[in-house]
Amino acid sequence: MSRRLISITICAAAALLVWIVLPGTAIDRGFFSLSARTFVKSNYFVSGKGTQGSLFTLHTLRSSPPDITANLPLDIVISDDLQNVFQSSPPSPVDFAVILKNLRRMGRDSVAIGMPLAWTEPDVISLAALDQQLDSFPAVVTSAPLSRNPLPSPIPPAFRRASVPLFSIEGDTALLPIVNRIPIPDVVLGNKTSLAGFTTLESEETTSQPHLLARWDDRAVLSFHLLTTLNHLDIQPHSITVRLGEWISLSTDGPFIPIDEYGRLNFQPPPPAQTGILAETLIDAPDDFLTGNPFAPVLIRNDLSASDSSAAEYSNSLVATVALLSHPEGTSVSRRFPRPPWYAELLLISSLLSLLYGFGNYPFLAGKRPLVILAGCLFVLHFILVPTTSTWIPTFPLIACALAAIPFATVTDPSKTKRPAAKKAATKKAVKNSARKTSSKKSPRKRKRR
Repeated sequence: MSRRLISITICAAAALLVWIVLPGTAIDRGFFSLSARTFVKSNYFVSGKGTQGSLFTLHTLRSSPPDITANLPLDIVISDDLQNVFQSSPPSPVDFAVILKNLRRMGRDSVAIGMPLAWTEPDVISLAALDQQLDSFPAVVTSAPLSRNPLPSPIPPAFRRASVPLFSIEGDTALLPIVNRIPIPDVVLGNKTSLAGFTTLESEETTSQPHLLARWDDRAVLSFHLLTTLNHLDIQPHSITVRLGEWISLSTDGPFIPIDEYGRLNFQPPPPAQTGILAETLIDAPDDFLTGNPFAPVLIRNDLSASDSSAAEYSNSLVATVALLSHPEGTSVSRRFPRPPWYAELLLISSLLSLLYGFGNYPFLAGKRPLVILAGCLFVLHFILVPTTSTWIPTFPLIACALAAIPFATVTDPSKTKRPAAKKAATKKAVKNSARKTSSKKSPRKRKRR
């Protein structure tokens, strides 16, 4: 086998190996992220694996939140009860049982309680009534603040059911805030099917961009915002995918929630929305009182004047944050980058192999320098074609094909290399000069006559 055929065979093997192995790897993903950086001017994150079954999708964060007015949760507010409708203020377990019973009467089958259900020395019968009403809902999300203590506590069942294992999270999970206890004693979190999420983290500062994840032992517990969104979208907590510093994927095709490396929402939520319905109005309301807002679950939040500042700030931003996370348009604009069909990619690689084989017919293209220039041109062309065509082309296999030919290239001195036409002309001129010299030797000069 000639040297040129060996070279082309090795180039083909290198291109096919990269073409088969590279898609779906961190290298391919990093190259796509680098490519996006050249034409995206705002913050972005990437989803997908870059394969035919899981295309790269570029999510560019919006400069401002979407309009959430049509996506606001049904908001039940626990206020100071100035009319003394309930037994006590804040409401007792029996009062909460009455609120939940009326919600079931109005046809609601899921509820998310965004305030801790805890009382000092509650009545056992009242707690039993509350448990009975909680069990009547097919889907219940409860909540509690979390903190960190030198003496850790085991994860309550409701929090464990709404958590994901740390090993399933991509990124440095050591950066997540650590929690190990509920600072409120005897908080009610529901029974066998309920899920619980945290409201605030006492060890972290309360900001407008809340934490969505926290670390408890070998699990990552979820925030109440996120659990309410999952309930609304009918997604189980174990179905989400977390990539710290990038996103939380609620399903294979999204929605995608941008987060930073600490598990915080990496987007500025819209300002608080004041749309609450006072809880005491539910008692005498007709059965169709809540039909105007189909959002599920029903959100119950705290608006008591005696609440501390962090709890009040959390409650005020709760509705807008849940509306943002569950909004159909989300926090970003998505742009997919499909790959060409597999046969088109193979045809592209075959065309480059033919070009490399043709280089051998021209001495001035048979050196290493033209191959390096070709690889560089392919690299530059990649950054032009990807944003223009919105297609993820097989650039790495093509570059690997060109680079694999370098060891077999002929080492030439460019200053001594002549083009075929110039070399032919030079040869013709040399033959002509040689013929003149030969003829001059064969014809002796004539002697001059005296």
